[in-house]
Amino acid sequence: MTATPTPPGEEPTAEAGSVDPDGCAHEAPSSPHPPAPATDTVRADPVAEAFRSWLRTCTRAGWAPDAVVETVEVRHSRGRVTAGPVTARWSVPAYRAAAMDGVAVADAALVDTYPQVLPPEAVVWVDTGDPMPESADRVVVREVVNARPDGTVEILAAPGGWHVRPVGEDMTAGSAVLPGGHRIRPVDVAALAAAGYVSITVRRRPRVAVVPTGDEIRPLGSALSPGEILDTNSLMLEGLLADAGCEAWTLPVVPDAPDTLATAVAVAAHTADLVLVIAGSSAGRDDHTDAVITGLGQVAVHGVAMRPGHPVVLGVLGGTAPEHDHRRPVAPPVPVVGVPGYPASAERAFEGFVAPLVRRILGVDAADAHPLAARLAVPVASSSGLDEYVRVRVAAVTDPTTATLHLIAVPLPRGAGALSTLTRAEAMLRVPVGVDGLAAGTSVQIVPITGATFAAGTTVVVGRSSAAVDALVDAHRVDAPDCVLHHSDLSDEDALAALAAGLCHTATAALPLGHAHAEAVDRLAERLGAITVLEIARAGDRVDALIVPAAAFDSAPIVGLRSTLSSMPFRRRLRDLPGHSGRTSGRETWHAPSVNPVNGAPSCATR
Repeated sequence: MTATPTPPGEEPTAEAGSVDPDGCAHEAPSSPHPPAPATDTVRADPVAEAFRSWLRTCTRAGWAPDAVVETVEVRHSRGRVTAGPVTARWSVPAYRAAAMDGVAVADAALVDTYPQVLPPEAVVWVDTGDPMPESADRVVVREVVNARPDGTVEILAAPGGWHVRPVGEDMTAGSAVLPGGHRIRPVDVAALAAAGYVSITVRRRPRVAVVPTGDEIRPLGSALSPGEILDTNSLMLEGLLADAGCEAWTLPVVPDAPDTLATAVAVAAHTADLVLVIAGSSAGRDDHTDAVITGLGQVAVHGVAMRPGHPVVLGVLGGTAPEHDHRRPVAPPVPVVGVPGYPASAERAFEGFVAPLVRRILGVDAADAHPLAARLAVPVASSSGLDEYVRVRVAAVTDPTTATLHLIAVPLPRGAGALSTLTRAEAMLRVPVGVDGLAAGTSVQIVPITGATFAAGTTVVVGRSSAAVDALVDAHRVDAPDCVLHHSDLSDEDALAALAAGLCHTATAALPLGHAHAEAVDRLAERLGAITVLEIARAGDRVDALIVPAAAFDSAPIVGLRSTLSSMPFRRRLRDLPGHSGRTSGRETWHAPSVNPVNGAPSCATR
């Protein structure tokens, strides 16, 4: 569920010998360069290697991902995972059935001339789904049949098909209905019922205990004092666990006291298949998760070269005592995760470690990621020593030269505590270990986030900021999140380069008034091709404007900006700006670089 960057101008390719979080290696396509050794490849994916180390520690402690099975009613089986292959108990349909409304006849009773009349005993009127008479092998559809008063039937035209469903056309007795390890969907529920099942054997939902910690954490509904925080991470994790097919519950908030935390975790391990401890996984004075897990079991990993989510702790509670500590009693092993306290870090820890473990317990495969090709709208800084996971918005931009649409990725704020970033993200970009930042325009692959609103609805504006530009941005964002309009403050040259490269929808420009105005616009048209200049406001001897490729003039982002430019709320904002005039706001002037044969001037039209 990541994206790998590709140098500008090259198509994205699969990373050699990549390893997914479930520990499954993928062979890389042949290339002129020999692949790196397997050990180096594993080290290049810190999340996969940490997950492997965790599994090895759990296995040595005696843990195995053997799910318990149970029987549930088919009508209540949606979202459950089949315990094994399911075969049909009978054929569907179990009899030859009419596939259309009409009359059932023996094909031998028909002749090649039409219309023709058949006696009453030669036909049987049937509706769709009715059993076919033994003597009939064809249904003549009602549209070409005429019932006569004497009981005879007139066939007006040649039948267009047989319109008979044979026994087992949908599924035959003993044939596969669903594979084992399959998450049952609503359509699967119907198929199971049709195949003869009233109840079905499924894997029991993994039981997961969520243990929130922290002196400052308060349960939902509490009245907060300064410095106190609501326990929202538990709500998020419970939802993620439910979507993954688990039965989850949250314990009362545990204070930052090692003995109290150890008692809560030990009690949770008695009834849970997996324990998640929220916060306390870092190295602060009140971070006790690592020590508590060590005292109750073993820590396999503390800290992973990933961001967000670096301080995650992976371990096992109970199990076979390590050779260096024979004093700890043996208990059934239970995997445990110390989840970082910041929301973005908690979500990454879940996706990188909890979700893959749950899939192993349930015996289901990871859903195939379907990445999308995109280009970065702005540079992305990263540390070459970390796997970086960057949440992005997606924008559809019209190429100014080819007039074709392509996608660009706009990074969202990357603070691990930014909960709003999780709700606004449309896709995920992975910047792998070894990559020291990505330049604007870099070709990448992004993976849409399940359940996110992927509408490519972000508008990207680049160029120098000004009072009028800021007023436009603010007016456009009214009643909408900041991410609906992304403004990068770039120099004039960088802004025009981004517009020419198709990395934004429009660029701001400060154009002179008077005779120099036409010359400045002509130079833009010569560089960018046909353009439309949308005036924002005038101030002194200049006009702030949006430069739009003519091919993108009617695109949804530009239509939205045009609407804002002509809106009363924006004009009222301009009135509050000293020295600014909005009387020409929204004025549209089209320019083309081609020379007018009459007067030798560039083509131009204003409306």
